[in-house]
Amino acid sequence: MKLIHPTPDQAAAIVQAMQAVVTAEGRIAPLPIEQDSLHAIQRHLLHLESPLAPAAETLPMDLAARLPNEVLRRETLRLLALLPPIDQLVRPEKVAVVEAAARQLGIEDRGVEILRQAVRGQHKRMAMSMMRRSVAHYWSPTGKARLRDWLDMVRIMLPPIPGIYSMLTNEPLLARYKALGGKPQATLGYALHRFYVERGFPLPGEPKSFPEGWGKHEVYHVLSEYDSTLQGEMLNAAFSGGNTEKLCMDLLLATLLQFQAGRQILPGPHPVGLLEPDAFFRAVARGAAMNVDLLAGPWDLWSVVDTPLQELRARFGIPLLSDDERTNLTRAEALIV
Repeated sequence: MKLIHPTPDQAAAIVQAMQAVVTAEGRIAPLPIEQDSLHAIQRHLLHLESPLAPAAETLPMDLAARLPNEVLRRETLRLLALLPPIDQLVRPEKVAVVEAAARQLGIEDRGVEILRQAVRGQHKRMAMSMMRRSVAHYWSPTGKARLRDWLDMVRIMLPPIPGIYSMLTNEPLLARYKALGGKPQATLGYALHRFYVERGFPLPGEPKSFPEGWGKHEVYHVLSEYDSTLQGEMLNAAFSGGNTEKLCMDLLLATLLQFQAGRQILPGPHPVGLLEPDAFFRAVARGAAMNVDLLAGPWDLWSVVDTPLQELRARFGIPLLSDDERTNLTRAEALIV
């Protein structure tokens, strides 16, 4: 996702478009959590000190003219696409407004495709598509899902088999990750090792570990400071979705559909109503502020494992958490302590 800094007129157009989505152009009364989300988006992603009141509850007829470049149009459409799952229902009327905005703006985005599948209840198709894209961009270093990447998935799902199970250990890779525990405590390498070990996660190279590429997910946790609790995972998905272009809407909509709307999209818990709008959209903005996209290509973890974590956060442009944010995240058990 890219950070945008709209002019006052552009911000007003975006706010009106968002109001049109949550109200289905005036046909549905918005819920308090939807209004809170609109305010959080304005504060963190449109950089408005005070929330604007929408001029109307219909899409601006001149939306495309007021958003003249592709970046503004695409990011606006992405913001609109995040809204339908917030009421936990993903109403067709709200998705239709997002589709109408896409037509006006001349933009087709992954988020619109996911919303269409959600409205039709095509959760398995959505999950398979997300899985293919995740394997390609998270697990594989090539940007394409290779046979060996799919075999890694099969390996993870296999039950322990005596003899064969021990043969699946990648000793050199495991030794490399174990050595991170001997790094100075201020470094990324030490923090990453501690994150794995304290949570009982298998280190890369162990038989039941995820492929090494998935380690970027844990790096996102360490960089963002969001923990591996349900709320922490939701915020980490928001942070990583904000950071990346390739899987932006897969990450953001998957977590809203699964953790807010309670839909079983991917394996794991699917609670209802977990969204905390201010924390979620702040996490998106923190990820979008980063000057390096960890999923854009072959990002080299090993070139920075000796770098002090605070120095690395500053180098990557990650906004620091305020004391109030830390207090709130600690209360929600979403902060790495």
